[in-house]
Amino acid sequence: MVNENAYITTSQASETLGYTTQHTRHLVREGRLQGTKMGRDWMILRESVVEYVTHSNTQPLIPTQKRGRPRSGGQKSRGGERPKDERQH
Repeated sequence: MVNENAYITTSQASETLGYTTQHTRHLVREGRLQGTKMGRDWMILRESVVEYVTHSNTQPLIPTQKRGRPRSGGQKSRGGERPKDERQH
């Protein structure tokens, strides 16, 4: 019988590793992490994540940065209008 606590989700492993879920799944497919596919989801052996962190140059628990530029603080765009000092006369 398999111990349910021995496995973690791809999302949990990604947070621990500081990688995206896509990259974490890639590591499983490459065999660098041990996991099993349950339905359409990967379940990753918790011990393999710990081993990967201790034997690689990965710094664990690094928050991943969201892509794209940050949103302006609620300011609405003025439809491409130039500031007064930049308008052509």
